[in-house]
Amino acid sequence: MFYFNYSKVKILAFFLFCYFLLICFPSFSQKVKSEEDSIFKTTKIQKTKKWLLPTLTTTTYIGGMTFLYQSWYKNENQTSFHFFNDNKQWNQLDKFGHTYTSYQLGKVSYYSLKKLNYSEKTALWSSTAGFWLMLPIEIFDGFSPTYGASYGDLIANGTGSLLFLSQQIAFKEQRIQFKFSFFPTSLSDLRPNTLGENLPTKIIKDYNGQTYWFSSSPSLWINKQTKFPKWLAFSVGYGANNMLYGSENQNNENGYQSSRTFYLSLDINWSQIQTKRKGLQLLFGVFDGIKIPFPALYYDTKKGFKGSILAF
Repeated sequence: MFYFNYSKVKILAFFLFCYFLLICFPSFSQKVKSEEDSIFKTTKIQKTKKWLLPTLTTTTYIGGMTFLYQSWYKNENQTSFHFFNDNKQWNQLDKFGHTYTSYQLGKVSYYSLKKLNYSEKTALWSSTAGFWLMLPIEIFDGFSPTYGASYGDLIANGTGSLLFLSQQIAFKEQRIQFKFSFFPTSLSDLRPNTLGENLPTKIIKDYNGQTYWFSSSPSLWINKQTKFPKWLAFSVGYGANNMLYGSENQNNENGYQSSRTFYLSLDINWSQIQTKRKGLQLLFGVFDGIKIPFPALYYDTKKGFKGSILAF
């Protein structure tokens, strides 16, 4: 039977309440784009703001937290809250994961509010949601005998939010897209409880198969007209391999030597592809968080320089 500690539920509910209080209260109310909007349209927008966004976000968030709790914390006994320094583990792939998740949560929050006709100020405030919505994860860890709350994770969460917010303030767009790719590895079969038992949990837990990318098109940084297409981007990536354990000492003791990998590849900046079809716009928005496989050059700290026909 699934068990969820009541004290953690209260903490999670508190942060959800604060988040929706921020985006729904009149002090942060949106400005209707045109004074010619009818009373009917204004009322419709207000009703949509009041119910649609909180309902969808709450459902998605609680579902995600439940899945995460089941994957990581379900079978553990609660301890008193404590901190744990894990900054040297997993070659920092877990920290990239926190940064990426916080960035994407902020991105979704910002564009969702803009779509629902909130003001720019409100949407910018909401882009910090990644940090606040991931804070309960650190609380989960703080009560876990295996982990403990991590200063590094908190910094990574804040970095993800700032990466989105700073670009939106400076450029009014995301010139550097933070992306993710994954390819399953055989190492997860050796430690399924730690590295994942099935594909959904492997994507979250198996750091050997994860790669994080920063993609940008040169044309976005050039003020004058250029023939280089805005949708074509260069991408630099980071991953690590051969990690059966988070600690390098444990890896070595069990005959595994991890390595870091740095990639250079091409990518597609989907948000720069112009289309009036809303379905394609939504699809392109999803793809902007995922690195499309392309040929790549890479440097492995154990194997040196190599090339790949398709890098994931």
